[in-house]
Parts: sequence; C-alpha cells; structure tokens
Amino acid sequence: MALTVLLAKVVGIVLAMVGGAILIRRRHFLPIFATYTEERLVRATMSMIELLFGVFLVVAHNIWSPMPAALITIIGWMAVLEATIYLFLPDVWVGKLIATFNTTTFYVIGGLLAVVVGIYLAGFGFAWW
Repeated sequence: MALTVLLAKVVGIVLAMVGGAILIRRRHFLPIFATYTEERLVRATMSMIELLFGVFLVVAHNIWSPMPAALITIIGWMAVLEATIYLFLPDVWVGKLIATFNTTTFYVIGGLLAVVVGIYLAGFGFAWW
C-alpha cells in the first residue's frame, strides 16, 4: 500500500499539472502534436521513455483494488499500449491516429479528465479525504 500512496502522490500531481497546462494552453499544444508523426526521433525517444514508465508501473504496481491503485495500474497499461502503437505502427497510421485526437474538444475533455483524476489520486495519496 505504501507504493500505491507514493505513486498516487506523484502521478496525481503530474496529471493535475499537465491536465491544467493542456486546458490553459491547448492552442499551444495542437501544432506540437500535429507534427509528432514527422518528428521520428522525438516520437521514437518519447515512446521508449513512455514504454519504460508504463512497464515499470505494470510490473511494480499491477494492483486492481482499491480504486486509486486500479487507476495507477490502468495508467501504466495505457502508457504501454500507446508507446507500443507509436513504436510499431507505420507513420501514415500514426498520423491518422493523431489527427483524430488532436482537436480542441479532445484537449478540453482530456485535460479536464487528467485534472480530475490527478486531484483524486493526489487527494488519496496525501490523505486529503
């Protein structure tokens, strides 16, 4: 349980901060991610880092109860899945995938979700409730 509390604090703070940044500066991030397909070195490097992070979470924390632990595990599996997609799919498919999600609406929904989940995890980790 100590690992869950630590990860809830760290992942919660990061999610809340990144989600807030995406909500506030979404117009800044739209063109950045639009070029992600063309930036092969950046995509490969970031995918390897994300895969490392995701595998670490899955191996070290494959816990499905209580809810905060399950959320951390789900985030780990999502990171593994996304990194694998970016590493193995051809550029054309990655471009189509990014074009599908690289919209203002998705940034608002994703940013809000990240902030809410982040606050929930941080609240659990720091025992705010």
